[in-house]
Amino acid sequence: MTFSQLFLAILGCYLLFWLDPALSAQETIRDYDGNVYMTVRIGEQLWMAENLRSVHDANGKLIDRICYGRKEENCKKFGGMYSWDALGIVAGNMQGICPHGWHIPADDEWSLMIETIGGADDAAYRLRTDTTLGFNVQFGGNYHNRLENFNYLDKIAYYWTADNYSPTAAWMRMIGKKNRNTNRSTVPRVYCLSVRCVKD
Repeated sequence: MTFSQLFLAILGCYLLFWLDPALSAQETIRDYDGNVYMTVRIGEQLWMAENLRSVHDANGKLIDRICYGRKEENCKKFGGMYSWDALGIVAGNMQGICPHGWHIPADDEWSLMIETIGGADDAAYRLRTDTTLGFNVQFGGNYHNRLENFNYLDKIAYYWTADNYSPTAAWMRMIGKKNRNTNRSTVPRVYCLSVRCVKD
């Protein structure tokens, strides 16, 4: 093999790795409890490719987490659910319950990711079916703290953003198992939803 052929072979491998999201998504992160999460790069953002399961924040403080149906196996399969107030977001710091170096995504960070993959009209379909994206939607459903109602397990994924809508409600994103589009809406903060963290 000539030098030029060797150079082209190495360049080809580099470009394949750089251009293929599935190959560049091998980084993992670990939370305080020792849970390990796969990550995925979408555009310039690095996202967790699994729902948060933590029961402690990055400093060891206990988090109010609930498992669907109060069954631990559902937290292992679908991740935990958290009320918005349990996210631990404070002014100027969106890390909340995410591991160090990561944070609860703002509403506009969700918008950027969705625009990167082609827009909201087909985003739910792409996020759940496009294996090259590797987002790995987990349909954890939701829980209402006051009514003690569990809903939509394995049907709908509800994800918090870091942005308040009002003193009693916040913005979230919804991805249905049978929908093509993602839904941006507000929900009372007493609901418990899933969390994905994004790298700082």
